[in-house]
Amino acid sequence: MKNKVALICTALLFSSQAAFADRIVDKAVIEAYKLRKEKKVANAMLILKSVEKQSAGNAGFFAERAAEYVDLDQYDLAMKDANEAIRLDPKISDAYDRRAFCYAMANELDKAVADYTTAIKLNPKSPMPYHNRAIALRKQGKFKEANKDMEHYITLRPGRQQKLLTDTIDTKANDLEREGNIKGAIDYLNAQVASTPSAALHLHIGSLLQKSGDQKKALEHFNQAIKLGKTDTDQTLGRRAELKRAISYYKQKNFSAAIKDAGSVIEQCKSAEAVSSTKTIAKNDRAVALLLRADCYRQTKKLTQAMADANLVIAGSPDLNVAYETRGAIYQAMGKQYPKAIAEFSRALKANPDSEPSRIGRAQSYEAIKQYDKAMIDYTAAINRDPNAAREAYKGRAHLYRLLKDEKHAEADLAKAREALPD
Repeated sequence: MKNKVALICTALLFSSQAAFADRIVDKAVIEAYKLRKEKKVANAMLILKSVEKQSAGNAGFFAERAAEYVDLDQYDLAMKDANEAIRLDPKISDAYDRRAFCYAMANELDKAVADYTTAIKLNPKSPMPYHNRAIALRKQGKFKEANKDMEHYITLRPGRQQKLLTDTIDTKANDLEREGNIKGAIDYLNAQVASTPSAALHLHIGSLLQKSGDQKKALEHFNQAIKLGKTDTDQTLGRRAELKRAISYYKQKNFSAAIKDAGSVIEQCKSAEAVSSTKTIAKNDRAVALLLRADCYRQTKKLTQAMADANLVIAGSPDLNVAYETRGAIYQAMGKQYPKAIAEFSRALKANPDSEPSRIGRAQSYEAIKQYDKAMIDYTAAINRDPNAAREAYKGRAHLYRLLKDEKHAEADLAKAREALPD
């Protein structure tokens, strides 16, 4: 496949498309979590409502919606969702935390203390359960235990205060980005990180630079995020920065460095996560890292390793569209496996008919087995879908025209390819 970079670096980031119900819900949970942290609870609820019918069996969805209901003072609904989250995943700490808060508001203090205790056991680095359990214990007259909890909360509070400050800065940058002012967001974050250095802010700046195409500067910020992430209370930040760094390395065609970072992320994702949002992010990070590493292996002709990684993703996420695109590209690279490549690309196209990588990949595979009429249909369909983003389709169709001894149309397509994206 001639151009796989666009596939890996956009589809794999889960920033736009998701291929099946669970993945769509996961994406919504992450978006809702971010909006809630920005105090945009109504917007978060709209995001969750859009996937409500697909949410059955997803503990993260119910744990996150419980948090929104708590913020809206709708404690009966929050309790119902927290109970469902715990039923689906008894080790999800924030669901216990939210249910405890509902019990406390109903003055069921024994139940509140019990749930806060469970939340602390599952996630001992989270400060607020200690704070809230202390309040419940004081109401019960257990002042010694309450004071001990409050002392522990105070030891964890500096990290919480730093996170609140970082969240506020991130919110402003997110607003600028939503307005389309990415440069303004980068400039604002750079000004803030000078006085408030943090893994989260460096990760945010790096991500924006990566999106704008400046991989060299993005790498500098990812390196800082990884370094600061080693001592951050949020241990996921360093991992996420490492994954982003792997993607930048990939875009620079530094496949060995990308493989190393992706492998590190995969290992880190094996650790159990107790918070619904971080568990969902880890699940997505693992899939991204595996598919990124799979394509790096493909690019470096390590096809057995590439196929193993792609198969791992499909085993865990059998309807993830980009995994079939990746496996199709691996079959292409194997040679003499073009019918299997066609089957993979066809499956991906069934789920997403607008996928240019799958359409072009299938066209190339048809061309390789001399089914030129089918190849022509796929190249033309890719061009008609978005002529300005179809450089590879124009180039592929030009090569096909040459095989058919049609130099006139071949030259015309090559000219269009140069117009679409000059060298």
